[in-house]
Amino acid sequence: MIGPAPECPVCRVRMEDGHVLDRKDGNRLDRATWTEGAPEKGGMYGYRVKGKRQYATMAWRCPRCGWLLWFAPEPET
Repeated sequence: MIGPAPECPVCRVRMEDGHVLDRKDGNRLDRATWTEGAPEKGGMYGYRVKGKRQYATMAWRCPRCGWLLWFAPEPET
């Protein structure tokens, strides 16, 4: 967690903590990942990611309007 839940920029209410899941190989669920740069087609899995920074994402949702905020914080060391 990167701190307290933010306030919705539209409704001005506290947002709900959550996450966005993505289907990976073998239909396995995993957290969505942010990858630096423009997407490059190719590679073994459809996109080239070697040498690019990647971070697990975090998300908050407004309980009133449904607005999503995504964050990709630096990994904790």
